[in-house]
Amino acid sequence: MVAQEQGVQPTEETIALPRLASRDRRRAAAEMRRPAPGRYLAIDDGDDVVLVAVRDGALRLGRDPAADVVFDDPSVSRRHAIVLPRDGGTVILDDRSLNGVRVNGQRVMAQTLRDGDAITLGAVSMRFVEVVR
Repeated sequence: MVAQEQGVQPTEETIALPRLASRDRRRAAAEMRRPAPGRYLAIDDGDDVVLVAVRDGALRLGRDPAADVVFDDPSVSRRHAIVLPRDGGTVILDDRSLNGVRVNGQRVMAQTLRDGDAITLGAVSMRFVEVVR
């Protein structure tokens, strides 16, 4: 706070930066009026909600730039969680994260997701959404 010590007041307010990397925001399905049938993670990102499609194969969530969905939040581990299809459903797995994975408030190592489940990775919140016709 050197500026304040010298009697200079800040001229503008700073705002919180989005937690989701811009490349993931560009890939998001949120630009569609009604998402196509499928499974999505609805990720809270400031005043916005970003939909990320959960497709076949593993979807890696974390702070590492190599993750499929990158979160710019220090409470999220580099390799925090994995979301993948299994037995006709979708499962979230804790990928040895420090702050854990919570589904509907309960810390889990592996959990089958259902429509509307609240997911928390560190301080980042999201919902699992299943859109049917």
